Amino acid sequence: MIEAFEKQTVRGAEAQAVSAHPHGILMKKAAGEVSDTVIELLLARGAKVAESPILGLVGGGDNGGDCLYALSYLAKLGYPCLALILSDNPHLKAMAAAEKAEVTIEQVDLAGNARQVARLAARRARAAKVWIDGLVGTGVNGKLREPLSQVVAELTRISTSDPHQFLRIAIDIPSGVFSDDGRLPGICLGADVTVTMGALKSASLLPPAAYEFGQVRLVDLGLQLSEPRLARLQARDVGEFWALPRAQDHKYTRGVVQVVAGSSSFPLTGVMCVEGAGRAGAGMVRYVGPEDAAFAILSRFPEAVVGAGKYQCLLVGPGIDSKDASRVRGAVNQAVQAATSGIPLVLDAGAIDLYPQIISQVPGGTLNHRAVLTPHAGEAARLLSALGAGGGRGGVTRAEVEASPAAWAQFLADKTQATVLLKGAVTLIASANETMFSQAGAPPWAGTAGSGDVLAGIVASVLAQHQARVEQSGHHMSASQVSFAVAAAAWVHAMAARNAAGLSLSEEPEAKGLTVLGAPIVASDIARAIPQAIAWALARV
Repeated sequence: MIEAFEKQTVRGAEAQAVSAHPHGILMKKAAGEVSDTVIELLLARGAKVAESPILGLVGGGDNGGDCLYALSYLAKLGYPCLALILSDNPHLKAMAAAEKAEVTIEQVDLAGNARQVARLAARRARAAKVWIDGLVGTGVNGKLREPLSQVVAELTRISTSDPHQFLRIAIDIPSGVFSDDGRLPGICLGADVTVTMGALKSASLLPPAAYEFGQVRLVDLGLQLSEPRLARLQARDVGEFWALPRAQDHKYTRGVVQVVAGSSSFPLTGVMCVEGAGRAGAGMVRYVGPEDAAFAILSRFPEAVVGAGKYQCLLVGPGIDSKDASRVRGAVNQAVQAATSGIPLVLDAGAIDLYPQIISQVPGGTLNHRAVLTPHAGEAARLLSALGAGGGRGGVTRAEVEASPAAWAQFLADKTQATVLLKGAVTLIASANETMFSQAGAPPWAGTAGSGDVLAGIVASVLAQHQARVEQSGHHMSASQVSFAVAAAAWVHAMAARNAAGLSLSEEPEAKGLTVLGAPIVASDIARAIPQAIAWALARV
C-alpha cells in the first residue's frame, strides 16, 4: 500500500531525522538520488554526457541545497551544469560544494524587473536538456511570489510548446504545489519525475496537483510517521482482500448483486453494470427493469437472471429515465429498502440525483457507510448544491469540484454519512472518519461512455461478495471494510482498463506517471478484462 502524509507531518519527522544525522548527510543522500535519477533518464534517452546541459533552478532552503549538491555530483561526472540562483539566501555549504565541482553559478538580481528575470530564466532553460526544480519546497505556503511566479509561467509555456524537448525533475514537490488537499492555488512547474524525500506528500496522490508530479520516486530517509489518512491500494493489497470462493460455496453464498438500471429510453445502459458485476466474481447478478431492457441485457450477458430476489448488494441508477415516473418510483423504493435493511447499496448516475427523494424516506434521514455514492464531478456538484453547499453563491459548480475534489468528496461523505467514490483520472474514496483512498493507473482512454457503469458493477460485486461472508457470521461490513472494498473495485477497474488498452500490468502503474496511453478502448473492453486484472492481483499474494 502506498501511503501519503500532510507536509507538516513529514517536516516534523524530517527535523528529528536531521538532528540524528548531522553534517548534511540526509541532504546529500537526497541529492544523490536526484543526480542518479537524472543520469538514469538521460541514459535511457541515449544522451551523451557532454551534450546534456543541465539547469538547476535554485531557491533557498533545503530544496535549493539538494539541487546544488545534485549539480555538484553531476558536474564531477562531466555533465555541463548551470546553477541559476533565484534566492538571496542560497544554502551556503551546498553552494561551496557546487563551486568546488566547477558548476557554473549565475546569481540573479531579484531586485530587478520580474519580467526580465523570467526572460533570463527562459533563455537558460532553452539551452538545457534537463531542468532540476529546486525553487521552493514544503516550507512555503500560498501562491508563488514574484519573480518566481513569472519564471514558472515562462518555463511552463516553453515546456508545453515542446513537451519532449526538456526533462523536468522536481525535488520533493513541483514548485507551486503547496496545499495538502491537492488544490493548486496558482501556477506551478509541472514535472516529468518528482524525487520526493522521506515520505509521499498528500498532494502527490490528490488531483489536480497529482497531475503535476509525473512519475514519483521516494527517497527513504527512515522517517518515523504516524498512521496515514491517505493511501493507495496496490495489487498485493487487492489480492489479499479479495473474497475467494471456497469449495462449499455456491452462487448464493458468493454474493448476489441486484441491478436496477436501464430503461426503455436507455435499454443498454444496464448491460455494462451487469457485466461488470458478473465478471468481477459475483455468484449471481439479478436484473430488475423493463422487458425490452432485460432482453437487451440477456442478449449480451445471458448469465444474468431477470427479476428481483434476495441479494447482498443493490445497484441503482444508470440509465433510469427521470421522465419515467413509475421507473423512478420503483428505483427509489428499492433503494430505501436496501438502505434501511443494512444491505450495501450503490447509488450511481441517475440515482445520485434521486438522493433527496431516497433520503426523505429513510428513517433518521441519513444513509450509512454501507451506502456508496459514485458521482463524477458534475453529479457531485449537483448533489452538493442540493445539499446546500455553496450557500448564496447558487450552489457548487463542476469546475469547483474539479479544482478541489478531495475536499468536496470528504464533505459529501461527512454530510451524507455514506461512502463516496468520486470518479476521475484519479478516483477518490472518502468516508467519515476513515482513511481516504486515491486510486489511479487507468489510461486516459478509460474516460469513455459506459466506463462508469462498469465501475459501478465492480463496486457492487465486491461489496456483495464480502457482505455474503459477513452475513454468515451475523455481522455487518465495517466502515473501513466498505472503503477498502470500494478502493479495491476502483483498482480492478483501472487495471482492467490498462489491460484492455494493451498496457502491461504493473505493481506500480504510476511508475510512468498518469499520461501513459496505450490503444483506444470502449467500456465493454474494460468489462472483458476484469478477470485478468483480478487474477493478476491474486498472483501477487
